[in-house]
Order: sequence, then structure tokens, then C-alpha cells
Amino acid sequence: MDKSIQRSVYIRGKAVDCALGDVVDEVTSAMLNGQVRTKSIPFSITEPDERRPYYLMSHTDIEAVRDVEARFYQPLYDTVARAVEDAGLSPADLKHTGIFLGSTSMDIPIYEARYNQSESKDYFTQSASGFGTIAENVARHFGIEGPCHTFTTACTSSANGLLYATSLIRSGEMERALVIGYDRFNKLGFYGFESLKLLSATTYRPFDKNRDGIIMGEACGVVVLDSRNPDHDGFRILGGANACDTNNVALHNTDGGAVAGVMTAAMAATNLSLRDIAAIKAHATGSYHNDLTEACAIRRIFGDSPPPVTGLKPYVGHTVGASGVTEMVLFTEAIRRGVIPATPGFRVPDEALKIVPETENRPAARGAYMLNYFGFGGNCTTLVVANTKG
Repeated sequence: MDKSIQRSVYIRGKAVDCALGDVVDEVTSAMLNGQVRTKSIPFSITEPDERRPYYLMSHTDIEAVRDVEARFYQPLYDTVARAVEDAGLSPADLKHTGIFLGSTSMDIPIYEARYNQSESKDYFTQSASGFGTIAENVARHFGIEGPCHTFTTACTSSANGLLYATSLIRSGEMERALVIGYDRFNKLGFYGFESLKLLSATTYRPFDKNRDGIIMGEACGVVVLDSRNPDHDGFRILGGANACDTNNVALHNTDGGAVAGVMTAAMAATNLSLRDIAAIKAHATGSYHNDLTEACAIRRIFGDSPPPVTGLKPYVGHTVGASGVTEMVLFTEAIRRGVIPATPGFRVPDEALKIVPETENRPAARGAYMLNYFGFGGNCTTLVVANTKG
């Protein structure tokens, strides 16, 4: 379809639940004040005395609930309800809304909890009831009859949900979409990342010369995308792109070529030039290879003088499949307040990267912003948003 007749896509409602809390304004304030809240998780299976920091959602009330499904679904339902309320959707609006859910771990936490409660320990005889179970349960709970889509492309899962929902709204195939990123703590992911020696034992410090890995987190982020604009100070998703770097079963090619290609394709999906990008929300995982790959890609596109670069994972952790929506909410809310947030933990520049993220909050103007997400296994997604009128 010709771009001139494609509809605009607006972020109409938002909600988040993460290590900094579950109220968007309070979470944003905590982030802009540089707050970081981690807990220490023991390796109970292998080394009980060995621990790693982790960003856990704070739900002491729900964690006491013995029903494992209720414990898993209640924070999700609560976050969706807040986003729907923020968007001002009526039951009639919600009924035909599409659901786009992105998650890496899906409902694995439920099965791990059931295993812990089971006397027979028949964990390996259990199986998920279906790939789209979580999205279908959300639809059933809220009386939604629109299409349900589920994405599990590692760390780009909910970013791809945003990308595909945007495409369907722009083309006129649907009016609005509920895009969800949800990942909870689970031992499979925790021990899996540790087995790859990717977990930091100290402090999250992406792009820093002394970085030593990622710190995982759990989060639920929800946005309502709509073809109508109820908020003149809100954001539009201008476009995006995704692709898969097949260089390696786990890693991207560190020359940044594939990642740069996705960033270029995302820009081509807009009517912007590179000089229109006011800042970049980097994926910034803090692992050696990922930071090198992303830094090389940014320099390929923007040269040696890129726009301001920041990473948000030191505030909420690497929330894997939930990071697409969660970081979209945090970043756009910070920009709405006129601030590009700093990257906590960064101290020592890495000569190999030639990228120095923002170490202090800096003023942000109206404009266009690039958000990067690059997943385990080579999936790459870039989105471009703006808070300018249009």
C-alpha cells in the first residue's frame, strides 16, 4: 500500500509492572532519579552459596497465593486493566481489539511451580496446553473477540508484537491492538543464561569496558495502539523492521552488518532522514558480544557522531521477551517529561566500541527516536517513534 494512504498508529494507553513498581508515573520518576532495585537469587540447584542479582517484580501479596495459575496471571490481568483504563477504552472498543503477546518464557513459570508442589515430581509428563494459551486467557478474561497473536522470538518478542500490530493498523486491517510483553522469573532461563556465562555477578553496566554480562529481570508491559489520536502530546509509531542474522545459532555477527541493515530498513519505513533521530534507545544488554555488535551497527549507520545513546536495562533488568513493550513504555514516558534518561553503571569507555552512552539525564525535545532490540538466535528489530504532530 502507498505510504500516503496508510493510517497513523498512536500509543493510546500504557501500563507497566517491573522492579521499580507498577504505577507508570512512579516508575518513570524512580528511573529518572536513578533508582535501581535488585534482589539476590541463589543457585539452589548447583551452588547454593553462589548468588546472582535479579530484578524481581514486587508482589509480596500475590506470591503468597498457592494457586500457581492465579499467581502467574493476576499481575498480567492487573497490568492489562490499567492500560485499558489509561486508553479510555469502552467494553465495545475492547471487544474487537487484537491481542499481540510477546514472551520468551511463556508459561514455563507455571509448570516449574507445579513441579515444586508435586509429590510425584512428574514434571516431564506435563506439557503446555497450547502455544497461544496466555493470549487466549487474556482475551477470555476481558471479553475480547479480536484476533490473538503470540510471538516468542527471544528478546525481540514483544517488540515484534509492536511491529506487527502497527503494520495491521496502518493497513486498515484493524482499528486498535493490545500489545503485551510478559516474562516472569523461571529457573530454566536463569540457569540457562548462567550456563552460557552471560550473567553478571556485580553491577549492570552496558557499553562499559568492564562490563561482565546481563542481569535478568521480570516485567509486564502493555500498550494500546490505536488509529485514533486522543492525546496531542502522545507518541506515534512511525515504522520499523525486523530480520534474522543467521551468522550463528546464538550470536549476531559482531561486525554489526545485519543489525545495521535492520536499522536502515526501519528508517526506510518512515519519511525521515538519519539527522531526524534525536536519540537511540539501545538494546544494551551488557554482554561482550551484543554490545560490540550494536556499537558497530550504530557507527555503520550514524558514523562516529551518533545521536545520544542510552540503555534502560540497568533500571529494570533484561526482561527478555517483555523488553520490547516495557522499554517502550519507560522510554516514551521519559521523553514525554522532556528527559533522555541516563545509563546507570557506565563508568569506563571501551575503545573497541567507540560508543559512550549518556551518563546524566539530558533534555529531550519533540522529535523522532530509534528503539533497538536484538535477540538471542539472531532476531533483530528496530522501531522508530515520534512525539511530533501528524
